[in-house]
Amino acid sequence: MPPRRPAVVHVMGWHSRQYGSFERFLVALAQSCDRSGLESHFVFPDAPDSCAFVRDAPAAIHLISSPAGVGDPRFARRLGGLLRRLRPTHLHAHFGLDAYEALATAATFGIPARFTTKHITPSSSRASVVRHRLLAALVEAVFAVSSDVGDRLAALGVPTRKLEVVHLGVDPDAYRPDPTAGDALRAELGLAPRTRLVVSTSHLRPGKGVELMPGLAAALAQQPGGACVLVAGDGPLRAALEAESRRRRLGADRIRLLGLREDVPRLLAAADVFVFPTVGSEGYPLGPLEALAAARPVVASGVGDLGRSLAGGAEIVPPGDERALVAACRRLLADPARAQALGAAGRRLVTERFSTRRAADRHVAVYLARAARRRSWPRTPPTSGASTPRS
Repeated sequence: MPPRRPAVVHVMGWHSRQYGSFERFLVALAQSCDRSGLESHFVFPDAPDSCAFVRDAPAAIHLISSPAGVGDPRFARRLGGLLRRLRPTHLHAHFGLDAYEALATAATFGIPARFTTKHITPSSSRASVVRHRLLAALVEAVFAVSSDVGDRLAALGVPTRKLEVVHLGVDPDAYRPDPTAGDALRAELGLAPRTRLVVSTSHLRPGKGVELMPGLAAALAQQPGGACVLVAGDGPLRAALEAESRRRRLGADRIRLLGLREDVPRLLAAADVFVFPTVGSEGYPLGPLEALAAARPVVASGVGDLGRSLAGGAEIVPPGDERALVAACRRLLADPARAQALGAAGRRLVTERFSTRRAADRHVAVYLARAARRRSWPRTPPTSGASTPRS
């Protein structure tokens, strides 16, 4: 009987509702694992909504409901059964309570190479210190999605030898320039042909800065030639944004709440300016990178690593500063040549430094290097493709 192929189980702990940049990163990660001889398994709390994502990922998909609380025996029992059956060499726990519970279960079952990712900047509370030191004790490495997150984890007591800073990146082939997209979208929305489009893609919740969108639309209404703010996304603040837009007497030619969209790459390609107004804690937001991959000029809040990593490729403004946001948008709308140059520089930046392929290959290199310190296993030639059973 041939030796069992090394395998990595990814416990996601979140609900996949679209085929966005994180899903594309997971596809690239599974592909990189496959090239390196690692079999991939994804564990989700429920079935991903995107059939295309399931089709593209060379990984088996398993469904295990998230733990109801700390020490949930049902979660441990179901995940333990899966681990006993698969006998993986690696486990990577990605989000929330699922991560802690999955790592504890993996340790119990003797999975030798365990990893986790921190996606947001953690607080500095005493509870956070205890929690993250415990997390670090359970793993070979903690992936931090930005230098800012990595620095905070180190300050909390996570050993620097266990920290790996890797930006997750975006797929430059999925978000591409398209000179025809703007005219097509204006026609679809019934906007005048020369209306400039200022696009935001965000969950409509506190912390995302979307409360600034009606004010931005009102300010840009005075812009020569006209501008319409398009907000793609949904969430608890939608009704408040609609009410504020009515209060300001902003018509559909000034602001449009588009709801959830499956064609975000097309929206980005149509944008004259992309805005990312977040004011909350962001590990490393992918929205600005998606817009840069489409070669669109970006105005973004300087949260996390954005100010440093996007220097020269985007306009960075202070979080929550509506005046600065408006001024930056006005500058770019008034100077198409500069906007075009900024977009081109941004696409080069993403292609060279922030691609999903680059991020995925770095993850797999860490998996293999860290696991090699613990044990070795028989290697088998890489294979292509994978089934997607539900368990």
